[in-house]
Amino acid sequence: MEKQNNFCGLVILKNMENEKNTFLKEDEKNIFYEQQQALKNIFDKLDLSKIAFVGGIADYINLRNYYDMPINDIDIIFQDEDDLLPIKEKDGITPYFCRFYDKGGQVLVSEYFINDKNVHTDYYKRIFSKIKLTQSPLLGKMVWHADFNEMKASHNNQIAETTSQAMGEKYEWKRLYKHSKKASLYNNISYLEEKKLLQTLKK
Repeated sequence: MEKQNNFCGLVILKNMENEKNTFLKEDEKNIFYEQQQALKNIFDKLDLSKIAFVGGIADYINLRNYYDMPINDIDIIFQDEDDLLPIKEKDGITPYFCRFYDKGGQVLVSEYFINDKNVHTDYYKRIFSKIKLTQSPLLGKMVWHADFNEMKASHNNQIAETTSQAMGEKYEWKRLYKHSKKASLYNNISYLEEKKLLQTLKK
């Protein structure tokens, strides 16, 4: 039995390595070079067990099997600000007030400059137990991120909250468009899965 368990463990590890290598090639092909370097900077400086990706990175990971997803800015959640110290000391972090999402609050912002381009990273303090997180490979690293259903619900919920009626003078059509577009992508996958037609969407 022990030999069988060891064998199963090796098979699982090999499958995980194969998955990481498969996605590594896809990630290197589909993620802009500057964003790749910004992510590698985060991988090198932060403990990946203490942070999780949300926003566009989570969307990319959740949807990359079905759609070509661009990555622009990087959104990260954390529980203890001390876990961001390596970024704060080396790259600098600036606190800002965020009037969107969770009725406002503080967001910590860092900028990573490469090839005369700036990759913007937002850090939000959150309680991880209140968010559905999962692990997936990203550029050869296993990272935590908001899972499919968490991001699907987030985008669908944001539609009602970012309409012109809800936002009044603070309305931004680009923000509503972004959430509507992302929600439709998630909803389409769920619909096709329910109808057993998901294979028609595979890239």
